[in-house]
Amino acid sequence: MVTLAPMPVATGLIPTPDSYHGLERPTRRRKACDNCRRRKERCDGLEPCGRCKRRRVDRECRRLFPGCGPSQQQRKSSLSSADLLPTTAAPNPLPATHTSSSPFLTTISTDTSTFSSSKSIIFHTTRLIRNSHGGYTVHGPSANLSVVQSVRQVVHSALGACPFTEERPEGDLIDEQITASANWTDLNAEPQRPSPADARYYLKWYASATSCVFDLFEYDHLEAEIITWLDQPPSGHANSCVYFLVLAIGAQCAPQDHDTRADSYFAYGQHLASTKFLGTASMSTVRIYCLITMYLLSACQPNAASMHLSVATRAAHGLGIHRADISALFSATETSNRERVWKVLRVLDLFLSTCLGQQPSTTETRDTNTQQEYSASTDLCNIFEKILSEIYTKQKLSPTALQHVSRHHREWASRFRDGLMTDHIPAEEESSPSGDGNTPPNIGLCHLKGAYYWTILLVTRPYLLNLVQTHVSSAVHSVRSPDTHKVYTHFGLDSDSDSLLAHASVNSAVLSIDLLQGLLEADDIPKRLPYVVNSVLNSALVLGLGFFADLDRLFPLSYAMGQAEKLLDRFQAHDPFAKWSLQIVQNLHNSCNDFVRQRCERHLKRQRALVEGLFGEVKSCFTGERPSPRSPRQANGHADDIPFDNQGMNHMLNTPPTDLWPSLQFEENSVIWSQLFCDEQPDQLWQPAHQAGEAGHQWT
Repeated sequence: MVTLAPMPVATGLIPTPDSYHGLERPTRRRKACDNCRRRKERCDGLEPCGRCKRRRVDRECRRLFPGCGPSQQQRKSSLSSADLLPTTAAPNPLPATHTSSSPFLTTISTDTSTFSSSKSIIFHTTRLIRNSHGGYTVHGPSANLSVVQSVRQVVHSALGACPFTEERPEGDLIDEQITASANWTDLNAEPQRPSPADARYYLKWYASATSCVFDLFEYDHLEAEIITWLDQPPSGHANSCVYFLVLAIGAQCAPQDHDTRADSYFAYGQHLASTKFLGTASMSTVRIYCLITMYLLSACQPNAASMHLSVATRAAHGLGIHRADISALFSATETSNRERVWKVLRVLDLFLSTCLGQQPSTTETRDTNTQQEYSASTDLCNIFEKILSEIYTKQKLSPTALQHVSRHHREWASRFRDGLMTDHIPAEEESSPSGDGNTPPNIGLCHLKGAYYWTILLVTRPYLLNLVQTHVSSAVHSVRSPDTHKVYTHFGLDSDSDSLLAHASVNSAVLSIDLLQGLLEADDIPKRLPYVVNSVLNSALVLGLGFFADLDRLFPLSYAMGQAEKLLDRFQAHDPFAKWSLQIVQNLHNSCNDFVRQRCERHLKRQRALVEGLFGEVKSCFTGERPSPRSPRQANGHADDIPFDNQGMNHMLNTPPTDLWPSLQFEENSVIWSQLFCDEQPDQLWQPAHQAGEAGHQWT
């Protein structure tokens, strides 16, 4: 993994015991907990504070760091200071809440919060993570680990400690050192080239695994060139480097075990790239390092892939590939090749930047909405860039940015089929039948639609987090109201549009999982599909969040979570990231089931107390207790005060209703109350209709 040690950072992020020596004491407001600071309320500074106790969210009462934060003047001076992060020889000034016992995961900045107002939603999840080498890597708010940690905090606020919240993944994306496993040691010696049959086999799976996301060559033209090249003498030409890397990707993604050949082909191709094509900016250099990036990405090494992509990006900028006016000066064939290379660069750059939470290294300078040669993938990359630059970089989701992105989404959805031909993607959901009669899914279309759903998740996930956090902290549970047609109500959102955006996030996650069902039914698919695995993980995290907002009553969340587990299980044998993701999703699904079970127990307790308050309770003859008549009007309190417990249905059913009555509150203005729970004596309730009318009680 890439390491950043030492790295300048504001000293205000890492408080030390003598942070306030010689400075005036901060005001009381700086001692406020995160909840009181977010709600702009006075906090008593206790832990937990009084306001959080009264609001019954004392488990969420916490501060970013223990003690007070530095004053504004101190923060300004610290930003200009030359303080650096500690090296291995310096003492560790990390807060007590973040120990350095685990070298793989040390979160220094753990501020995860969403602020909702009528104008903006701010989403802070930037983290500084210590890797296995002792250095630090920055993970932005869109990084996978940042999202996982945000979901863990939400689950912990709802359930407390559980396997999902306690597990510590060893790093964001698993980076493993590649070692060539061939039976030769001299990299100057070219490995044995495959037979024509094996070459066609590798090319088939290369095209299948890289469909849409890596449209770097014309497939028929590439196959003809490689078959001809197999009989040529060994050489260190650029074409040999390209062909070995193409064959390496095909062998790496093939369903059968060809990893040994894949490693040998890649090791030789990387050797040629680093010794002969690193210092020259050419189209071959850009293609070579794009191929290296794709291989490392499939090998679950995103940081290494990002570093090699930077070489291709700089070479492309030196050649002016990013500018349409320069490409127009060349022949039609060369212009088409330059456009292909630029599209591949954009897809790789935007995917890696979003996964790692980094700034994109490319930017679009041309009009992607042009009517001629419209590319759906290029236009979708432009949407990714808008989301990262206008929302996550500014850490603010304004109505203007939301309208801008959503309008682009609508335009893309109405035109994406017109751009499939430019991207060389069939419009059918399934590919043409293979020679053995199987009909594999259209992986290119899965890549394209999955990326579209991912952009929606990126935009709407802050709204969903805000909904879930408000729902959990306020202990508001969905109950069907007898006097309204609403299935449930949510409090804490500013408007119905915010609720709609939260629902759009869950809906896109469900559709993304449903899109990939064909991969479960197909017999042979590429064993490594990093784009698909990433899509499943992000969708599953959103599905898990939906449970804690009671959205499982609207969407098939449990079924979709189960399908996500099956998809990840399909790839985990050869993909370390898929294996890590499967563990995350399984533990999250178990936590969701615990939350649903506890919610059902609370609701059943409430209904049981209501029924026994109406019809009474028959005590067991062995207890010797005589139940005293009790009117439900004597109950007061609130239903949400029923204590959380996880002892199962037996414990709930054995709870005496008299212990539940004081925790219940009945709506005295409801129709049921006026008809059943009135102050009149029972014999007056059952009078004839004319007598009841005289007494003021008429049944309708």
